[in-house]
Amino acid sequence: MASFDYTELLAIAQELIEEYGRAVTLTGQAKAPATASKPWEGPSTIASTPLALFGCFVPPNTVREFGLTALGLGTEFKDLITFSQQIMICSPGSTDISDYTNLVDGGVTWGIIGQHVLKPGPTVVLAFIGVRR
Repeated sequence: MASFDYTELLAIAQELIEEYGRAVTLTGQAKAPATASKPWEGPSTIASTPLALFGCFVPPNTVREFGLTALGLGTEFKDLITFSQQIMICSPGSTDISDYTNLVDGGVTWGIIGQHVLKPGPTVVLAFIGVRR
């Protein structure tokens, strides 16, 4: 079975989000690998590089009208839509956004409470990030 190339779909998603969304920045702490000779010390955290991207925001109740409680592959947080004040839809491409803990939108910092990604193959087409203040 031939695999589908999502490059064109990803380009369309990114184009629409940039056209109708707004610029935001993801910030947070990334986990650095533990010392190989001392695995019991666990990973240490380091400041991650801020990630600038575009996102479109939707209120969670709009999504719930369709009876959905989850979208795509998710983090461990099960009730993303229920506890989110806003959901940002973005297209991070090949960037791993799982270590980011905050979203800065127009000078206002929101805490990221969970995320789901639409990843039909090796490509992340969309990410749905639930935020709360």
